[in-house]
Amino acid sequence: MTATIKFSYRLRQLFLLLTDLLSYYIGFIVALGIRSLTTPSLDTILSHLSPFSIIFLLWIIINYVNGLYDLRLMTLVGNIRKIIESALIALTVGVIFFYLVPSPSIMPKTILVLAVGIGFGISGLFRSLYLSYIGTHKLKTRILFLGVTDEIKELISTISHHPNLGYTVSAVIDPERVFTKSPDTDIELYHTLNTLRPAIDTQQIHTVVVAPTMNEEDAVKRELYELLFWRVQIVDMTSFYELVTGRIPPSTFSESWFLNNLQTAEHPVYHKAKRGIDIVFGIILCLILCILFPAIALAIKLSSPGRIIFKQKRIGEGGQIFWMYKFRTMYTLAEDGSAETHGAEFSKKGDVRITPVGSFLRKMRLDELPQAFNLLKGEITLVGPRPERPEIVEQLTTQMPYYPLRHIIKPGITGWAAVHQHYTDTLESSLKKLQYDLYYIKNRSALLDFSIILKTINVVLRGMGQ
Repeated sequence: MTATIKFSYRLRQLFLLLTDLLSYYIGFIVALGIRSLTTPSLDTILSHLSPFSIIFLLWIIINYVNGLYDLRLMTLVGNIRKIIESALIALTVGVIFFYLVPSPSIMPKTILVLAVGIGFGISGLFRSLYLSYIGTHKLKTRILFLGVTDEIKELISTISHHPNLGYTVSAVIDPERVFTKSPDTDIELYHTLNTLRPAIDTQQIHTVVVAPTMNEEDAVKRELYELLFWRVQIVDMTSFYELVTGRIPPSTFSESWFLNNLQTAEHPVYHKAKRGIDIVFGIILCLILCILFPAIALAIKLSSPGRIIFKQKRIGEGGQIFWMYKFRTMYTLAEDGSAETHGAEFSKKGDVRITPVGSFLRKMRLDELPQAFNLLKGEITLVGPRPERPEIVEQLTTQMPYYPLRHIIKPGITGWAAVHQHYTDTLESSLKKLQYDLYYIKNRSALLDFSIILKTINVVLRGMGQ
């Protein structure tokens, strides 16, 4: 059943992707017609089709990098802005493509400009239709929560604030009476288990999300058994929480859950391929480092006294300590060259210890370039949990005993938590970071790694580093 609800979510993303492709092909054909001032012949379409099909696939990747398929972030105004941004980048990519791969049989300049304008314009209209009607009505999944926990409260809030996820909470059955009144005017609140089937029928429920606290009761099991004969999905809260938030819920943290979900000895092909990609990216980053080093080094030296390359102890795979290299981004305040005068400290938003040059380097993630050496040495990988300092790990472990589980795989230059979360300077934000990291460890794959790399490109291009 979990696979079914994941498919429902992916279906909405696929719908947007296919409407984008359709928009680009329509824009392409219309552009051919405008260019020749006549209906384009089949031969004309086919002669232009191959290079433009490659370009359209590149445009889809641009859209993904720009967050146009992230249902959590979709708003009408935000999508218009992102579509304009993507269109400008798509035009640039198209010009570069035809410059690098010229074709004497086609005249792409005018066609490219028209295809971008018309194609992205039609795509914008499709998305407006999705946001105002299809996504909020036709593809909406009606949810009933059976039981109430802190995570379910969070899910109710998240779904209400992000309607474009495609879910609506229609009912909550709360036998323990955690809620004294309905959390929302559109949500029906029930307090007895025997209201489950009538509520499903009355509220036209598609999916029942069951809290872990309810699974142990025999009466609940009997009710859920009866639902096997109904056209309704039954999903456990943990899986639904993962799908909606991209994190592992803290209530699941236990030795048995970790043993069942965080095994690391499988997928040898994936691990070997990942190491090969690390080496390739390490070489590329070293070349970029060599090109940019003189300018960055000069800027760091002119902005404040101190070393150019800064190294710190970090914890790697299996708890092994290694030296991680970065460009210095803070003022030198201590004798050891660090910016810490009272032991290990979290970096905070608006941290006064960060130099103006350091702020720019962090925003563009250029301070990470020296980690190319760590990457080539195999101490870190391209994608994984960000490596933390031993002192901070020790502090957090006293409050979160499962925190060292982040170290069962190699740390990374970028990661699932890094692209979803900003500064982690509190216990609450550190717990959320752990939730993201455990989600990655549980679900890691080549596709997820590729997704994280594309999201990281978006962070760099927007100067959203920290």
